[in-house]
Amino acid sequence: MINKQALIDLELDSVLSLVRHHSICSKGKESITESLITDNLSLINERANKIDELIALIKIKGESVNYFVAIDNIFTYKNSASFDGKDIYSVGCFLSAIPSLEAFLSKELIDKDLIELKDNISLSIDEDGLVKETHPLLYPLYKKVEETKQRRQIYSQNFLSSHLDAAQNLNAVYRNERVVLPIKREKRGDVEGYIQGSSQSGGTLFIEPFELVELNNQVVLAEEEIIRMKQKILLDISLKIRSHLDALRYLDEFVTDFDIHYSAACFVIKNKAVRIESSKSIKLINARHPLLGKKAVPITLCLDESTKCVVLSGANAGGKTVSMKTVALFTLLNQIFGFAPCEEGSALPIYSNVYTDIGDGQSISENFSTFSHHMSNVAYITKKADESSLILLDELGSGTDPQEGSALTIALLDSLMKKGSTVFITSHYSTVKMHAYNTDFMMNASMEFDERSSMPTYKIIPGLPGESHAIEIAKRMGVSKEVIAAAKENLGSTANVTKLMNELSGKNRALDRKITQLELEKRELIKREKEAELIKLQNESLEKKLRKEGDIELNKFLNSARKELERLVHDVSTGKLNSEKTKNVKQFIKKLENKANETHERVKSEEEEEINSIEYDFKEGDEVLCGSYSRRGIILKDLGKGRYQVALDNIKMTLTKKELQPAKKEEIKFSSSYKISAVKPSLVMDVRGLTLKETLEKLDTQLEGCLVYNLSSFSIIHGYGDGILSRGIHEYLKKQKDVKDYRFATPEDGGMGKTYVFF
Repeated sequence: MINKQALIDLELDSVLSLVRHHSICSKGKESITESLITDNLSLINERANKIDELIALIKIKGESVNYFVAIDNIFTYKNSASFDGKDIYSVGCFLSAIPSLEAFLSKELIDKDLIELKDNISLSIDEDGLVKETHPLLYPLYKKVEETKQRRQIYSQNFLSSHLDAAQNLNAVYRNERVVLPIKREKRGDVEGYIQGSSQSGGTLFIEPFELVELNNQVVLAEEEIIRMKQKILLDISLKIRSHLDALRYLDEFVTDFDIHYSAACFVIKNKAVRIESSKSIKLINARHPLLGKKAVPITLCLDESTKCVVLSGANAGGKTVSMKTVALFTLLNQIFGFAPCEEGSALPIYSNVYTDIGDGQSISENFSTFSHHMSNVAYITKKADESSLILLDELGSGTDPQEGSALTIALLDSLMKKGSTVFITSHYSTVKMHAYNTDFMMNASMEFDERSSMPTYKIIPGLPGESHAIEIAKRMGVSKEVIAAAKENLGSTANVTKLMNELSGKNRALDRKITQLELEKRELIKREKEAELIKLQNESLEKKLRKEGDIELNKFLNSARKELERLVHDVSTGKLNSEKTKNVKQFIKKLENKANETHERVKSEEEEEINSIEYDFKEGDEVLCGSYSRRGIILKDLGKGRYQVALDNIKMTLTKKELQPAKKEEIKFSSSYKISAVKPSLVMDVRGLTLKETLEKLDTQLEGCLVYNLSSFSIIHGYGDGILSRGIHEYLKKQKDVKDYRFATPEDGGMGKTYVFF
């Protein structure tokens, strides 16, 4: 368990948020935390191997995996419960994303039963978790409801038409979810039925005749049947999901695990991270803190196995604290994913814990000074530290008398060295630097400082203690020239030490550059040697293949020629020699000569092609085929004397003219696709508030969509108003040959404020 304060100081969660940015599921995103830190090397390698595989796939297929919605809720229901519609819809969405993962992995993850379940959910449930009205089992029930309502409407209209003296008007009314008829109070005795209410004036009674009662009941029963069928559909799907819970749980865990490694792989590619080797010593090459982005200055730090303590010194704001935090952060990233943003060859040990004492920690409310805070942390760290601990100490001993502070720092470092811990400490104390110089297992390192610009370069110089450069920084901050001059005079003989250290630093940098240059040249020679060997093997293989193919072709020709020769000999030896036999012999000889000439011309043509390719005048930007393997590359630079710098993928190589031939332009493949442009129609079209022109334009689009999607009917809500919309709509529908019928809605469904349209 890594110390919580260390996680905060190192801003690990902020770095992991960069990884979580690539997540494809919420559960995987929630799993990318410090809980993944492990000191199990086998587990680290297992994760790193998976990430390596995914990196290769992403480079080929891109980040092409769809997002997976959470399905955690389905695992919490009791056995007898029907799932909520939204949870069922989530399962459908989850399964719908599986094909993108299967395509990415080139691996089958779900069987036909789960595919059928996905299709069933897609057919049955909408995004609000409701059963779709277009479900095949609901269609006949909705049709039955409409037919029953139609009979009820016909009965109501016929009744009112036949009782004109008793009817208040010819429109049925919808009361208490039932259709009733408006009857004049004084004509109550002429109509047998139940009174469902009256108008405010009392002059109209709303009566439900006995026959209408039965029709209303039939409508209610038909609608209840729809509700029961929807419940049955939900229950059936719930049972199917429940029967596949184990498979869904496996898929959920598989996707979560995949997401952790997939997100890490995307992070690795984006941040140009590399796999960290396992080692007993620290070796970081051009390490870049991921939170600094393009502003990050790469740091390189290589320690031998015996070095257990590094004393970092140098100018304020020179990068000491960031550098040692980078080392610790990369340690944690390595123990999560096995990767970190640095260069190949970087290696790190495995630590069981990381401790930090960074910042002043001053607290007025708790009566804590800077020094008290440091000592409180250090007391805790020294109790917990062991040989597998990595410890960062920032300005230990500051905030008190320098002599006592440096003495205490040295004593604490010696104590931690006895425990075998690995320690990074920043300090300005000369006595601490001197102690590191004279003590085994300890090493000085400094942050480089540019004397000309009086600015830090943020680069680590191992083996040399650094100066604080307080006077240079004070001058840059605007302190007066008089004060700066007096300070330099007060510095006295110490300036000689500074000059000596600067000279050593310059020689050290020159030596580093020379070593780096030699190392790069060595790598280039090794790479060229391997490539030459590969080309040689490829040429030998091609030569054997061509020889074999030539032998096969020659044997076929010889067998054919032998049979034909035998036949000619037989013809000549039997019977008399005539002109036809002589002609056949001459034709055979001519055929042999033609074959020889054809072979000669082909060889000559190949030689000419080879000569032409060698003599081709290549220019920068030309596409070429390189070597016998014909790898496609681009000419970057003409180096002269028949040599060219060529880019092959991410590799730059120097090749001779003989190793290149012009590349044909790649054939451009065209593909075409089509899609239906018609807008998907709605069952109910609301045009209230639109002008007649806008309404007819919208209606035209709706009619087109109905024909494309084979919708048999829909309704238009236009309201009562002054009748302009309803009349205009009806006039328009009358002219449409695809419209079979149209009429006002039933009273309970909007009456004359709504129109039904049938195809």
